[in-house]
Amino acid sequence: MERKKLKPWHGIVSFVVMMVLFVLVAPPIQAKLGLFGVAITELILLVMAIAAALIFKQNLKEVFPIKLPKLREVLGVLIFWVGAIVAVYMGTAVQTLFFAEEMAEVTGGLNDVMSSEGMLFGILIVSFMPAICEEAVHRGFILHTFKDIKKPWVIVLTMGIIFGVFHWDFLRFLPTAVLGACLTWVMLKTDNMLMPALFHGTNNLLPVLASLGLQKAATSAAALTPEGEAAMLVEKLLEGGWPMYVTSIGTYLLFGLVAFPLMLAGTALMKKKGEKIKGKHVATVFIISGACFMVGIIMLVAGSMYMVSQGIISV
Repeated sequence: MERKKLKPWHGIVSFVVMMVLFVLVAPPIQAKLGLFGVAITELILLVMAIAAALIFKQNLKEVFPIKLPKLREVLGVLIFWVGAIVAVYMGTAVQTLFFAEEMAEVTGGLNDVMSSEGMLFGILIVSFMPAICEEAVHRGFILHTFKDIKKPWVIVLTMGIIFGVFHWDFLRFLPTAVLGACLTWVMLKTDNMLMPALFHGTNNLLPVLASLGLQKAATSAAALTPEGEAAMLVEKLLEGGWPMYVTSIGTYLLFGLVAFPLMLAGTALMKKKGEKIKGKHVATVFIISGACFMVGIIMLVAGSMYMVSQGIISV
């Protein structure tokens, strides 16, 4: 029997329906059951993803491709993740410039949820379940409907926006949208659900460890997450005013010198056999990296010099 060929609008409409159902069901369940409620709602997402594929009579193996990954692909995903998460920190630092106190409140709320139960349970629910259930929806069913789109950047951009909207929080839209775009890129390069799941699980594991780990290490571990980064910046930013914002953002822009080359290196390891990375893409990456570094240096020096001249800091 010939299977129905899905179009992007099938995925977008399905996403809207899923979001409506999810918004109606998830809040009361999570409010009543806490982290247990989060687990239930994640399973609901998985069921909806599979149900959508079955309703449209799709081959589950094609919608959710799973295969044994190669070692170079695993290394590529992890290297790409390091570069991607550093890039997210850079964006979050800029966002904190405008929403410092609000970002701290978001951080506190997330930490309260993650620390409500034991560490192992928190890791299972917050790290591993979204890596399976949310990826089934986004890099599984929805991305499957985008296959006819010829330009990868259109798919990556659209899927990033969808993932940002999915998290239903204006302050978290930017970091989650960037992560959604990166997860989509990983899936396009590997065609293996295990790879974005690895990326997603690794990324979610850090805030769990930051929230549930040793108290002395919590502050430094929290700096490894976009939300935790905001919490750490708030106190310093409020004390130093806008010059401290400028120097903080400048500091994080410096990391662009390594973030984008790492993403390029990860992509090189993930790429399919025979696929080559174009020279213009390599040049673009290094131009962007160099620009971030130069702007970061200028902001760091300018902010520091102003604070020294005003006696805010001493040398």
